[in-house]
Amino acid sequence: MRSGKIVIAVFTGTGNTLLMADALAGELRAAGKGVTLAPMERRDVFESRAEAQNADFALGIAAPVACFSTYPTAWRFIDSLPAAEGREVFFLASMGGAGGGMEGPVRRVLEEKGYMPLGALLVRMPGNYGNKTINAGENKKTEAKAREKAKKFARELLDGTARWGRGLPLLSGFLASMAHGRRPWDFFHSMFPIEALAEKCTGCGLCARICPEVNIEMADGKARIGKDCQSCQRCVAFCPAGAICVPLKPSVQYRGAPLDSILSLIGEGGV
Repeated sequence: MRSGKIVIAVFTGTGNTLLMADALAGELRAAGKGVTLAPMERRDVFESRAEAQNADFALGIAAPVACFSTYPTAWRFIDSLPAAEGREVFFLASMGGAGGGMEGPVRRVLEEKGYMPLGALLVRMPGNYGNKTINAGENKKTEAKAREKAKKFARELLDGTARWGRGLPLLSGFLASMAHGRRPWDFFHSMFPIEALAEKCTGCGLCARICPEVNIEMADGKARIGKDCQSCQRCVAFCPAGAICVPLKPSVQYRGAPLDSILSLIGEGGV
C-alpha cells in the first residue's frame, strides 16, 4: 500500500464489521498510516472527510455479508462512489456463514470505476438469528480470532501480499444483482419479521436514531418497524430493553461492538 492516508467506510449491523474495522485500523495506524472511519449511510460525512485528506488516500470498504451479497445500504454507497484513477481500495466483510463469492461483484464495480483492488477478507462472526443460548466464552474467542485476522490482513495490505478473489462465475453476479432490489430483503423479512414488542419497548427512540434505512418510527411512545427493513440486526443488537426481535423465535441478544462505538461512528450523541 503506497497511500499514507486511508478512509475506511463502514456499514455495520450487530457491530461485528466495526469490531474488525477497528482492529484493522489500529494495525495500519501502528504502521504510520493516517486512518479515518466513516459511516456508509452518511455519504456526506465520508465525502467531507475524504476531501479534508486531499485526493491522495486509499479507500477501505467494510460491510457484512447478507444473502450471499451485502445490504442495500452498502451497495448504494459502493454504486455511488465517483470514478477514480488508480485509487487503492480494499474490502473487509463479516459473515454468519458463507460469502458466496460476493467479493467478486464488489471488485468488478470498483475496477470499472478505476479503483486498484489491494485485497479482500471475509471472516465468520456470531449473529442474532437462532441464538437460543449464547456461549459468551466461545463468542469472545471468535471475536478475538476475527480481530487477529483483521490485523494480519492489514499487514498483508501493507506488504502487498493481500489477495482479492473474483467470485463464483455467474452465481455471485446474479446474487449481487438480486441484492440491489427489494425482493430478497422482503422475502427474508417475511420469513423472519423483526418487530418491536410493545410490552417491552420503553420508548427511548434509540432504534429509530441508529437505523441505517431510517425505517423505524416512534408512534405513541413505541417503536414501529417499517416495511423497508433490510434485516441488518442493528436494532436487535442494540435495543437497551431487548424489545426488538423475531417473534416466536427465541433468541439471546448479541452485539459485536459497544453501543458507544456505533454512536461514535454514525455521529450520534450518547443515550
